[in-house]
Amino acid sequence: MAYFTRNKMLTMVLELYTANNRFAQGSTGDDAADLQVLIGCQQKALVLGEYLESMGMDYSDIVEKFEKYCNMIYDISENLNDTVLVMEHKAAIANVLSDILADIENRIVEIRSIDIYDFRGLVDAPGEKTIVSKEINRLIDACLNSAGPLSEGEEMYRPLVVGTY
Repeated sequence: MAYFTRNKMLTMVLELYTANNRFAQGSTGDDAADLQVLIGCQQKALVLGEYLESMGMDYSDIVEKFEKYCNMIYDISENLNDTVLVMEHKAAIANVLSDILADIENRIVEIRSIDIYDFRGLVDAPGEKTIVSKEINRLIDACLNSAGPLSEGEEMYRPLVVGTY
């Protein structure tokens, strides 16, 4: 599974928005190229939707917007010769993508730092110290491993998207 920061998600949606501008006057006349753009857009939307579903948070309303987007992309691909439909869908897609951008920006929380307090000193029994120590190590590993392998120098800073760890 890919890992996306909030900024990467925003960038991908902006790429969808830019590709949508291709259809401002209907199809371009190059159906093969138009279909390739539409397929690429649909693939990005599917990847983002699946990623949001996997995060462990309830982003089902954003995923539904991606589904609506994909349905409109499909309609365009099936009706490239219908200039009115393509232009109407282009306008509707711009609104859906604008809503998705706002939702990602306002609802997806990205952790910029994690403070983990060492509670081992608050427990006296050796067994309790071991349990607390293992839990602290598990939390650190779960947060860092969910984002993939670290590169050198990244140990102290890596944006993480909130999910279920």
